[in-house]
Amino acid sequence: MTTRFLTNIVKPWDELNSLLSERYAFQPEISDITRLAGSLSVSIKHQAEVAGISRRKTDDESYENRLMSDVADAWKHGELKDPRRNNSLSVGSQFECNEGNNFRFIRNIVTVNHATDGSLDFMKISKEAIKYWINKLCMSINWNPSILEGDMEFHKEAYLFFNPKYQISMGSTNLQIVKRNNTNQLIPYDSPEIRFAVYEHQE
Repeated sequence: MTTRFLTNIVKPWDELNSLLSERYAFQPEISDITRLAGSLSVSIKHQAEVAGISRRKTDDESYENRLMSDVADAWKHGELKDPRRNNSLSVGSQFECNEGNNFRFIRNIVTVNHATDGSLDFMKISKEAIKYWINKLCMSINWNPSILEGDMEFHKEAYLFFNPKYQISMGSTNLQIVKRNNTNQLIPYDSPEIRFAVYEHQE
């Protein structure tokens, strides 16, 4: 079970985490990112069946696994019978703006837009759902990763690269601008001016 868990759940999470830290532009609604996140949510949901544990018991014990169940069902079936569980995935590129109105690429964020629970960070939720299973099944897996970010470099423009490897086409992208407050927390920020560019990716 441990090898299967590492192959189907832990490794895909690590790979998605790494890809999201790359300075790539993604179509918000559909790309390899949403495909990978949707597939990961399905694998996490099915872990209850693999372990022979009641889905209801898992959802009661783990808020994050209940959310992964909602994401998996919406990914597979679209609109759900229970409107409270409806959700969708979207991708946005997060940039930090400093006092000089320069921009640092932080990471691409997969957001779960949930009808009941609001906007949630998919990587944070899925990480906690995975850790639940590692502890629940007493697996000897030393896994407590950090969510990766881009370089600590600020530039005059917020720029991304388009790589056709990760999507069929792209007509738009979503930017999330944040700024550090007095307690060093990143909060949404409406910058007075933003210079944004998407460049062709060079291998």
